[in-house]
Amino acid sequence: MLFIVSILFFHLNLSANSFSIFGGSYDYDDDNTSTLYGLNYHLSDNAFSVFNLIDLNPVIGGFVTAKSATMFYSGFETNIGQDSFYLNISSSAGIYSNGDGKDLGNALQFKSEVNLFYRLGKSSSIGLGSHHISNAGLSSVNPGTNNFYLIFNRDF
Repeated sequence: MLFIVSILFFHLNLSANSFSIFGGSYDYDDDNTSTLYGLNYHLSDNAFSVFNLIDLNPVIGGFVTAKSATMFYSGFETNIGQDSFYLNISSSAGIYSNGDGKDLGNALQFKSEVNLFYRLGKSSSIGLGSHHISNAGLSSVNPGTNNFYLIFNRDF
């Protein structure tokens, strides 16, 4: 828990370089399907290189579902391609509360995400995304969720 709080504090002291809002379907392949809404802050000015092969930058965000499930998370992401179309891949850890939604086993959850964006202009993009959330086997209850959504991203 202290690790997650430290990461969140670190991110909140930095200026965000873009934000994205998203909405779609939470747990689309199960009986607990509901609507999903979220927001991410992308800190691309704070990118760092890993072995001069890939640039990673911090991301922080959260979502809420129509069944009051919430998750706040922080992690790292990379963009592949910089033309009209580009792929965004991220991995995060965060704190989850199931509300009236699906019980994922415990509060600590991990999120793997892939998004495909189309650049509308210099500072905005639209895209389709999907992420999987799971506790990575830290609990005997580990159903996970699969989610998809539409995204609008704006640089500033």
